[in-house]
Amino acid sequence: MWSRLTATVVGPRSIRRLTIVHAVDDFADALITLSLIGSLFFSVSLEASRTRILLYLLLTAAPLAVVAQVVGPALDRIRAGARFVLVSSLAARVVFALLLASSLLSLAFYPLVFGILLARKAYSLAKTALVAQLAPERAELAAASGHLARTGTIAGGVGTAVGGGLIALVGVRWLPVVAAAFFVCAGLLAWRIAASAVETRVESAVIRVETPVDVRRAAPAVATIRAAEGALTFLLALSIKRGGGDKWIFIAALVAAGVGTFLGTMVTPRLHRAFSTDGILLLSLVVPGAMTAFGVLTIGSFSIVAIALTIGLGGSVAARAMDALYGDVPHMMRGRVISRNELVFQLANVTGAAVAVLVYPGPRVGFATVGAVLILGGITYASEVRLSLRHEAGRWLLGQRPHAGNRALPLALLAEAIRVAEQGDHDVSVVVAASAVQALVARTVVAPGSTTQAAWDSLSEVVDGVVAGTRPPAAADSLAVINAAAALIAERLLHVGEPTSHS
Repeated sequence: MWSRLTATVVGPRSIRRLTIVHAVDDFADALITLSLIGSLFFSVSLEASRTRILLYLLLTAAPLAVVAQVVGPALDRIRAGARFVLVSSLAARVVFALLLASSLLSLAFYPLVFGILLARKAYSLAKTALVAQLAPERAELAAASGHLARTGTIAGGVGTAVGGGLIALVGVRWLPVVAAAFFVCAGLLAWRIAASAVETRVESAVIRVETPVDVRRAAPAVATIRAAEGALTFLLALSIKRGGGDKWIFIAALVAAGVGTFLGTMVTPRLHRAFSTDGILLLSLVVPGAMTAFGVLTIGSFSIVAIALTIGLGGSVAARAMDALYGDVPHMMRGRVISRNELVFQLANVTGAAVAVLVYPGPRVGFATVGAVLILGGITYASEVRLSLRHEAGRWLLGQRPHAGNRALPLALLAEAIRVAEQGDHDVSVVVAASAVQALVARTVVAPGSTTQAAWDSLSEVVDGVVAGTRPPAAADSLAVINAAAALIAERLLHVGEPTSHS
């Protein structure tokens, strides 16, 4: 009974310390956010607020563009890099928060906001990479990511409520000071998180591994729903500011979007048991798109709230699905893949928000545009993965479990070959990489005239010699075999991906 209650509160054992750190961090971050809101939006006119919002959106996107170039490689190259970045980002926010306490109305305000957002983006990247290390299995990773998101949402809500009380009691200037104290606590707790056992060797830096096809193909789908979320938030916020309708409707819609985000963290693990990841991402686009299109035709109080709820739900489900896919990315390149994708997602979110702020077409036209983008994104994604909702729904009704598809085993073996090569076991890495290619050949159609196939065939003497034990492999042999296997797997799964006639 007690263990079940503990698991409910702090999550699976593998991420419990990170859960506590994330809760404290989001509590403090809510205090910082609350201290910024008044000066950015509600204290000025509509036109002035739009100008400030656009500047704020620029400030939210720019830090990640900077951080992605530095944090990504650090996560991959430094032992325990994710923990190091996590602790460093919290320490930086302690300093920035204390400086912000005396600069809310001064010229230093925006540079300090930029610094805080810079550190926050670094924290977010490190947290995502750390979860993938602590919970490497895809199903476990989806559940862990969802639990962290729920914990952060609850802690952020509590922080907002506490911040409101502090404003009434001692004033807004004290919020950054209190936040700094909590950032200190989070940093001390983060330092106790177990470091990754994997130590990347210098030689592994030259392994040129393609990003798994699933991850590369899912990124545009997630970016689409993130753009819709950004547009929705500011369509609703500007509607409140303009006063074009009952204010409570738009406030309820903003709350509904948050509720949808929270519900998404709860239903995603169940969706992973019923649907493939491709099916989950398709649902996260099509369901909000269909609800938005229907809501535009019957625009009203209920429709606006329902649209916000489903877009929040879809965005949360897509984010958790993307986090689960990161488990397929080899450790030595995971930080860079996460950084690159998160930059794309942030830019998509900012673009959606900026278009809503600049154009502000009104709720009906704005929602119609969002719905059209989501449905078009769903159609595009379905055509890329050759997937249909009817097939997915039929398989679910028949009680069939989702299968990993032809790419799971080759990619898993390739990741293992890279891991072993990083540890210096070059003979084992060659054999495992060859097994990955064998699994690929058994599951896909041969591409005629393939240069990657010719490159792999040219290494057959090396592979056969290692398997037979007649040729001890050097590091260069291991790297050459892994690179050739990675290129072949990437080409086959990206351009063909169909089962062979005999499989």
